[in-house]
Amino acid sequence: MKRWLINLLKLAFITLCFSIIFSKIHPRDLALHFKQLAPGWVLAAWLTVLAEPVLVAVKWNLLLREKGINLRLRRLVRIVFTSNFLSVALPVSFGADALRLMMLKGAQQSFTHAAGSLVADRILGALAIMVLSLIGVAWAGPALLDHRTMWSILLIAAMLLIAIGVLLSPLPVFWVPPLQRRLAGRGRLAARIITLAERIVAIHDSLTSFRHHPAKLAKVFALNLLAQILRVVQIVLLFYAVQHPVPVSQAAAFVPMINMFTLLPISYFGLGVKEGAFLYFFGCAGIPRPVCLAVSLITYPLIFGAMLPGALFVLWDVLRRPKPE
Repeated sequence: MKRWLINLLKLAFITLCFSIIFSKIHPRDLALHFKQLAPGWVLAAWLTVLAEPVLVAVKWNLLLREKGINLRLRRLVRIVFTSNFLSVALPVSFGADALRLMMLKGAQQSFTHAAGSLVADRILGALAIMVLSLIGVAWAGPALLDHRTMWSILLIAAMLLIAIGVLLSPLPVFWVPPLQRRLAGRGRLAARIITLAERIVAIHDSLTSFRHHPAKLAKVFALNLLAQILRVVQIVLLFYAVQHPVPVSQAAAFVPMINMFTLLPISYFGLGVKEGAFLYFFGCAGIPRPVCLAVSLITYPLIFGAMLPGALFVLWDVLRRPKPE
C-alpha cells in the first residue's frame, strides 16, 4: 500500500475517533479542567517521562553486551534521545526503533544482534505490562473494578501471553527452508527475498539465544517493570494536576493496558486510541469523561517536551559538522 494512502487512513481514523469522543464530551467541560491545572504536578509528571529514555538505554546496554556490542551507556542514551526526536521531526516513515537500529549499523555494529536485542526488550516490556496490570487488578479488586473491566484485562493479558509464546517458538521461521528451495536460482528478486528471509532467521536465532542468560533477562524485565511503574506514576500525578486524584491500584491496572493499545500502528503517537482507552478503562471506574480526556491530552506535550534533549543532540552534531570548502 502506498505511503500517502496509509497516512490518509491514519488521519481519517484519528478524525473519526475524536469526532466520536467530542460527540460525548463538550469542549467547554474539557477547557474547565485545563484551567484548573496545577503546574507543579505537571512538572513532576514530565520528569517521569524524561527518565524513561535513560531506562531504555540501560536496558539495551545490558542486552547488547551479551551480543558483544560494547557501547558506552552515554552513547546509547544519546542514540535513544536522538531517535525519539528524529522519528517525529523527519518526514520519513521510520519509527524510533528503526532509527536506533540504523544508528547502530552506522556505528559498524551488528544489525542482527541489535535487532534481536531490541525485540527481546520489547517482549520483556510486554510481559512487564501484563504483570503490572494483573498486580493492579489483584490490588484494586472488585471494590474498585467492575467485572467487565477485570475480564477485559484478563483476556488481553492471555492474548498477549499467547502472542509472545508464538513469537518465541519456531513458527515465525518454519516457512524459510521451503521458501529457499522454491526460490533458489529464480532471479535477482528471488535472491533478495531469500536474503531477507535469512536475516529474519538470524534475528530470531539472536532473540531466542537469550534464553541462556536468565539473570540478564531478569534484570531487563525489572527495568521494564520500573518503566511501566513510572508511567503509572505519571498518570497518577496528572490526575492530581486536574484536581481529581485516582487510586494508585486503579492506575496500575489500567495504564499498562492503555500503553499497550497505543503501540498499535493505526494512528500517530496513539492519537485517538489512547483517548478511547482512557475513556473506557477509567470511565468504567466512574471517573468523569472530561477528566479522562484532559489527562490523556496532557500526556502529548509532556512526551514532546521530553524530546528536547534529542533536539539539542542533533543541533550539536550539526554545529560540529565541518563546513565544506
